[in-house]
Amino acid sequence: MGKKIGIIGLNARAAAQSAKRAGYDVFLATYFSDADTANITKNFFPMQKEKSEPNLKEYSINTLADFATEKFKGKIDDVILTSKIGDSAKAVKTIEKNFKIIGNNSENVRIAKSWGFLKKVLAQYSILYPKTIIVDTNKINENEIINKISEINKINNVKKINLNFPCVIKAMNIDNGKCHPYKIFSFGKFKNLITKSKVQGEILIQEFIDGIPLSCSVLSNGKRAVAISVNRQLIGEKFLGGCGLKYCGNIVPYDGNKKLIQNIKKISEFIISKLSLIGSNGIDFVVCKDKIYFMEVNPRIQDTIENVEKYEGINLVEEHIKACNNSDEKFNEKFNFGEERKKGKFYGKGIIYGKKDVKAKNFDVLNIGDVPYDETLIKKNEPICCIYEEGKSNADVFEKMKKGANRIYTNYLSF
Repeated sequence: MGKKIGIIGLNARAAAQSAKRAGYDVFLATYFSDADTANITKNFFPMQKEKSEPNLKEYSINTLADFATEKFKGKIDDVILTSKIGDSAKAVKTIEKNFKIIGNNSENVRIAKSWGFLKKVLAQYSILYPKTIIVDTNKINENEIINKISEINKINNVKKINLNFPCVIKAMNIDNGKCHPYKIFSFGKFKNLITKSKVQGEILIQEFIDGIPLSCSVLSNGKRAVAISVNRQLIGEKFLGGCGLKYCGNIVPYDGNKKLIQNIKKISEFIISKLSLIGSNGIDFVVCKDKIYFMEVNPRIQDTIENVEKYEGINLVEEHIKACNNSDEKFNEKFNFGEERKKGKFYGKGIIYGKKDVKAKNFDVLNIGDVPYDETLIKKNEPICCIYEEGKSNADVFEKMKKGANRIYTNYLSF
């Protein structure tokens, strides 16, 4: 058995499988207790209390950090972080007190999530981003009705911004408040979210960019960065049970305009290098009318890991570790892709969510992951499983995923 390594994340199955294929003795701390995840390693530690009844109310990033520390302490030295724990400077700080993180440290994560710092980096390359203001909801008097954008600007002490609806609101960072991304259409909706405590602490209010959601996967050694793929993101897809801004999967690679793809890669390499991030990192973008808008940095291994590995013919955990341990200035010149990328294939992953409370039954189906046990009760809007397809184009993969999702909803769930 190879060297021991810990993998931590809300759903870290894919990274754990990659690490196992690379020859590591894997220790896995995650929330979900799915059948295929449990089979990866004997050193499997799920937070899920009831095997047949997942409930994400049991989960938080900081709780997972404490849970993993308790389970791993004295057993391993090195850990890799995935979503979303790798986005939290506070959680990373908790982990790095007891383990060596193969990836970005807490200070790097803090900077990568600092909107003030990011704006300076974006300005250096004239990179577009949505009109943005920051609001501390703790400073808003709930008895006051917020009618104008200028009133929010006064709270922030910033110049007036012509920010129209719809807008997107999300946490300034996941350590300083509670806020899933919401798309809002009025101040009434904004006030309602605040009074019901669905948004707390510092939040970003951003212009909604109606375009194509993309991401870029980047490997970096802290000095040099190489973009390895630009990917199509699936957001709020109804055929997968998604809505609003819910993340529903990805297609790798994106098959759009080649010049635009190259520009996204250049922008991504610039940002990751300026932030001195190491290992595998991702950046989210939206493309609208051939304009590229920066959205956020994900300073950890991304959910695209499986499809990027298929497309590039690599083991991404192995390449992540190499990048973290390689300070060579010629890092990107030495990177070798596999042969699979030359075959013109496209790979899709769709995350299927419950459209209502459902029960899993007889999941003996190929090309799925995060497999629930029979009779597992899955709540509305929570993930059921994920499906995988490949095809000759993004559109081909998309249509195959529609059929695959319909097959799951029709044949493998009871209501």
